[in-house]
Amino acid sequence: MPRAVTLSGLRLAVMLGLAVVLANVHPRDRPATVCLLRGVTGVPCPFCGGTTAAIRVGSGDLLGALHASPLAVVGAPVVAALPLLRGRLARLSRSVRLGVLATAVLASELWQLLRFDWL
Repeated sequence: MPRAVTLSGLRLAVMLGLAVVLANVHPRDRPATVCLLRGVTGVPCPFCGGTTAAIRVGSGDLLGALHASPLAVVGAPVVAALPLLRGRLARLSRSVRLGVLATAVLASELWQLLRFDWL
């Protein structure tokens, strides 16, 4: 089995394992948000909902996870698959890679602004 497949599978397994653990940990004095931007300004960042999405994935609630943070739900498997994608990504120009990343972050910010009734 190629090393990239093994590494990607291991990354995904660790992410899913952490999500299950996170879903089963219930700290008493959990803050309302772990997002520094949202905690200080009230404005959600593009990554808001990532922890909630992980907890929902760990609980088996994929639709709830998608509602909390589509970026986290789609992005985590992509990050896990990076060892498999490196060759293909290297063929794309840097501006294309940055454009895709910027579009994903912007779309996520718009989603979070809608989710928290800012738009």
